[in-house]
Amino acid sequence: MPNKVAKNDGGKVVPLHPKKKKSINILYALLAVLVVGVSIYEIFRINYSPVETEVALETTVNNAVTAEGFVVRDESYIRADAAGTLVPLVTDGHRVASGDAVAVVFGSEVSARNYSELQQVEADIAYFESLQNKIGASSADVDVLEEQIYSAAESYVLAMRNGNLDEYGSYEDTVCEAITSRQLSTGTVIDPTEKLAALRARLAQLQSAAGGYTTVTADNPGYYISHVDGYENVIAYDDVLTATGDQLAAVLSADPVPESELQNCMGKLVDAFNWYLVCVLDAQTAAGVASGDRLTVDFPLTSAESVQATVMSVLPTGDGRTVLVLQSNLMNQQYAGLRKEQVQIVLDSYTGFRVNNRAIREVDGVQGVYVVSGNLVEFKKVEIAYSDSEYSVCVTPTDDNGNPQSGYVELYDEIIVEGTDLYDGKILG
Repeated sequence: MPNKVAKNDGGKVVPLHPKKKKSINILYALLAVLVVGVSIYEIFRINYSPVETEVALETTVNNAVTAEGFVVRDESYIRADAAGTLVPLVTDGHRVASGDAVAVVFGSEVSARNYSELQQVEADIAYFESLQNKIGASSADVDVLEEQIYSAAESYVLAMRNGNLDEYGSYEDTVCEAITSRQLSTGTVIDPTEKLAALRARLAQLQSAAGGYTTVTADNPGYYISHVDGYENVIAYDDVLTATGDQLAAVLSADPVPESELQNCMGKLVDAFNWYLVCVLDAQTAAGVASGDRLTVDFPLTSAESVQATVMSVLPTGDGRTVLVLQSNLMNQQYAGLRKEQVQIVLDSYTGFRVNNRAIREVDGVQGVYVVSGNLVEFKKVEIAYSDSEYSVCVTPTDDNGNPQSGYVELYDEIIVEGTDLYDGKILG
């Protein structure tokens, strides 16, 4: 037999060249390792980026300062010869006419609670009676009813998010009515008879247990506020715009009048539409503020929304600080509750492209960044409007005709944050 020999060991036949097969296996293994290595390299080469980039996105940054503020209104006490528990009939911040009933005063808390419940029961009866009148009515346009539900629910959520407490009830009722109309239109059987009977029985109980009360009326037109805090006369409303900086600064540390002087005060009325916010800043921070400026004021520790206020006065104090007097005419339940508050005043607002400070370089005396354009590196100029420790807000300057100048960073540019040996026109591998 070719290439084989017989041995005297029982007749077994062995190959003449046993090492040849082993060498071929090693060769195959090396080829496999080479193929895998090349594949890994290609995958790495395709996915590897020699630079780290961030996309230029538009952003708005506010330069704000935090300060203590004091609210001054044209307030007058509503006084009544009554004692007990006051139940407001009008939501704080709502305007009333002279002679309008704004509150009732009960001799005990139990009577006051019964009265509040009685009002709610009457409202519930009116709702279920309205519902009873809808039974039998139908609407084929279910889509319209569903859209009403979504709209009402969205309004309710926004009221909750913005802290508009005086709007909760009305939005909740709107949501319930929209859902009920949708149910009735699709054949759902709703019978409010039993509920109405229970409510009317409860109403009769409350009416029989009702105690006497004193009605409080408005002496003059104005915005009604049900509570008093003793700061109403710390400074006269008419004196705010003529007072000195030191007089206004003293308002922030003034003490309220004793509660004993407020015993017969049943709320107050705000006559003038405008109200003032007095706050004290250090002189350097307030250096760029001038009378007539419109500034945004936030009330971060309250549910009140931001206001756009007009700067009425910028006054120095004897200790080198600056007093700002800002004016607003917005009024609702949240603004009616403001007095001594922590405020944030937005002094400047900058809108532009957010650029990492690590990306900003100076080339031939020009500030700019390198961006990825295709597979090339391109240098683009930047004009910094605002900067902090990490990022800058860069804007695009315009020419004499108001057209944006070319060569500056643009929206969605891939800005190189990390990279070595960068230059304009470099090809990225």
